[in-house]
Amino acid sequence: MHGGSMFKKYIVLTMAGFVALAITGRVYAAKNVSVRIQQPKSPINQNNFNVSFVALDLQGRTVTVKCFQKGPSDGAFSQFGSSQTFTNGGNSGNCAVDNSVMNDGEGSYAFKVEATAGDGTGDNFDDETTTVTYDTSGPGDLRDYSKNRTNACEYTIHFKTANDAGATVKAELYRSDTVPFNADNGTRIQVISIGSDESKNVTDTPPDCNKTYYYAVRAFDAAGNGSALIGDNVSTITVINPTASPAQGAIPLNGGTNTGGSVLGQESTTGAIGATGTSGETLGETSPSAEVVETGKKDDTKKSMARNLMLGGGILLLGAILYAIWKKKQTPAT
Repeated sequence: MHGGSMFKKYIVLTMAGFVALAITGRVYAAKNVSVRIQQPKSPINQNNFNVSFVALDLQGRTVTVKCFQKGPSDGAFSQFGSSQTFTNGGNSGNCAVDNSVMNDGEGSYAFKVEATAGDGTGDNFDDETTTVTYDTSGPGDLRDYSKNRTNACEYTIHFKTANDAGATVKAELYRSDTVPFNADNGTRIQVISIGSDESKNVTDTPPDCNKTYYYAVRAFDAAGNGSALIGDNVSTITVINPTASPAQGAIPLNGGTNTGGSVLGQESTTGAIGATGTSGETLGETSPSAEVVETGKKDDTKKSMARNLMLGGGILLLGAILYAIWKKKQTPAT
């Protein structure tokens, strides 16, 4: 009876291992111990997040996991946080990263997760490494702003991005029928994909043709850093602190040191003014919408998933055959 329960547990762990492989989209050689990392967002402007992992042992033993990091100027990995112990064949967990771990300024940080069981050698050991680029610099400020009311129900906003060597990946346009107003996710009306040193004319049709509207725009880089605001001629720009909320996704990001802007001033449709030296993430978002969306990789993803499903089917079939053989051996001969 004991042998039967262990055999069933082996099948369950094998299936769990396949699920982990399907999630990561990778195929690995079978080992007693395996560990897989979920890639954090990169580049990123936060230094407080989790490196999530799944650690499994096919023999159902206790698994010990250690987290390591190597900063931009480090010559070797060093462990951070306490060793984590998972009984009954492993589990999922997190390596908690904060400013004491990412304390080497901007640059590329490598994170490694090691998992061991038994003697911790050979097939009883596995590790995986990933890298995260930490970037808080931000794109260059926008310029050449103008607003033209082409008719009672249409505005055309013009601006040009900075020649910042590819740092700019998008711009966000904000609108209000009163001043002052906060340039945040409540007043954001458009997200414009745009690169460095590009001119753009954006058309907006506001909800009430009888009102006068005021606009502001700012650029973002791939890490979520924002440029200074630029917009209708205003008397001053005041920096305010965002109210952060966790972003959707498997690895919520917390905290952040960047700030956003608030447009303050008088009613006017001519001229432009921008904040000086103010950068930050989109207000109200911990993971700003400046994230770059990769295109053209859908077919590769489908192929990878199909390959993993075929692999999983083979694993499940093998498990069923082995179980049938074991079951037959347990049946007394007549």
